[in-house]
Amino acid sequence: MVLLTGLGDNVHVYDYFAFQFTDFFHVIGITRRGFLPSSQPRTGYDVDTRAADDIRVLDALGIKKAVFVGHSLAGSELSQIAVKYPSYIDKLVYLDAYDISERLTFPNIPYPTFTAADFNSLFTYQAATVRQQGVRVPIPDACLIFEFGKDGQLTGSSTPESIRKQLEDGAILPAYPPTNWADIKQPRLGIFALYTLEAKLPWYPYLSPTDQVIFDKRFPRLVPWYSDVVGLFGEEHPGSPAPVVYLLPGAPHSTSSKSAPTSACAISGWRPRPARPSALPDSPDPIS
Repeated sequence: MVLLTGLGDNVHVYDYFAFQFTDFFHVIGITRRGFLPSSQPRTGYDVDTRAADDIRVLDALGIKKAVFVGHSLAGSELSQIAVKYPSYIDKLVYLDAYDISERLTFPNIPYPTFTAADFNSLFTYQAATVRQQGVRVPIPDACLIFEFGKDGQLTGSSTPESIRKQLEDGAILPAYPPTNWADIKQPRLGIFALYTLEAKLPWYPYLSPTDQVIFDKRFPRLVPWYSDVVGLFGEEHPGSPAPVVYLLPGAPHSTSSKSAPTSACAISGWRPRPARPSALPDSPDPIS
């Protein structure tokens, strides 16, 4: 099983997640270029290069076929690998990894802002992510994401903003077109934390009144867009296995990669108890 990260993370983001599969898989994780401890070249952040990087890692380890699991931005890599390197794919798992190619064709919503006090220490930052994002960032992940001052305060990102911008631009139009799901012939499972109008997002209470007004205006357009994207993911196509979709309405975006036993059960087709593998009730056994 190969774990691919979302934007801004290194493979330690899976520290609370990966262990759930080690009885069933040889689990490896890849930190993409641009994020420590991987190298940070100035270029090479387009989807095609990122997918080629992943395949080079498998070749170096002598791995001919694997279950690929990707969170968020890694969805574009999963789809690219499936089309360009199909022989390496056993199955594909998209963890809240939407096809975002058309995501920025309409105005974005306000995102959370952190205060200076949130960066006083690693622990104040962790507390802030729990409040605003609904998840606790694993310490090894955060230690590589940030630079630190002599007193333990977080002083900045370890990844230049130019790299993040290249990654974002490389995964959307015009650089990357919408996924043609009919081209993907391997079994695929999608686990999506769909937005809901009722739940909004974890950081909404912490937005300024002005930003809440903007959020309230723009968010209702986002909700059906994400639902439509999941609908396209779940469509059946001749010659391809029927996709399997599990929904976690209102769950935080990063839940599926940072812990989520629900995701683990869906991926492995087994429950933590009993230990013997078993299928989820009233559902196919998507990944085993």
